[in-house]
Amino acid sequence: MATQAKVYGPFLEAPERTGRAGESHRSAVDIYRLRKLANEDVYFFRKAIDNSRIVRQADPRGWGRCWRLMATTAAAMLVILGLLWPNIDGMLAGYELEALKQQQQHMTTQRAALELEEARMLSPERLEELARIQEFIDPAPAQVVYLNPKADGSLALNVNSSK
Repeated sequence: MATQAKVYGPFLEAPERTGRAGESHRSAVDIYRLRKLANEDVYFFRKAIDNSRIVRQADPRGWGRCWRLMATTAAAMLVILGLLWPNIDGMLAGYELEALKQQQQHMTTQRAALELEEARMLSPERLEELARIQEFIDPAPAQVVYLNPKADGSLALNVNSSK
């Protein structure tokens, strides 16, 4: 608290009154002096210390405390992880479920578009147009050739033998 008194001292002192009303001023010598700085009387000195010959004493219980602290921390982390695992797993399953729902919606939309394309491609009007473009015409009855293999056994027939 002595430091605060030094810092706030000039502000807390009552101003000196002179003969004039409401005027306060310090003496002519005091006008040009700076106020004292906080801890102005504290001096710091550097003292050279050689610690090269100092050897740290071994603490026989130090390793035991260190290992006990690591084991306790690991056990606490396992307990916390065990308690949080169901929540994290549920959250990840929710994300995966939403992704699968979006994928299902996309595939349903794609399937509907493909079915529409298939219906458009297989429409009778389109097939007739393609036949006209490629000049497919019905053959004349004389142009039809029926291929019946000879019954010499050289070619396997897919004929019902029970006839």
